[in-house]
Amino acid sequence: MLKPRSGRNIITASEISQYVYCPVSWHLKRSGVPMDSPGLERGVAEHERAGGCLRLAARRERTASLLRMAGLLLAFAALILLGWILWTSS
Repeated sequence: MLKPRSGRNIITASEISQYVYCPVSWHLKRSGVPMDSPGLERGVAEHERAGGCLRLAARRERTASLLRMAGLLLAFAALILLGWILWTSS
């Protein structure tokens, strides 16, 4: 079994969590970049923009689901109405 040459080769569970959230942030922190750098502000802005896009997509998905359900209900009502018309006309 290979032994790590230094402590930097060991990745902790919290680092994995940070990497899953934002690989760039994980890399910068692991590289020793100070957390008060100008790039951090840009990163925060990018995360906010991405969050806004995800919220918009979720709203659109909910709206699509509601419209799909309304369409199915209207189609079912139309079939019942057509059946009733055909039944009473004979």
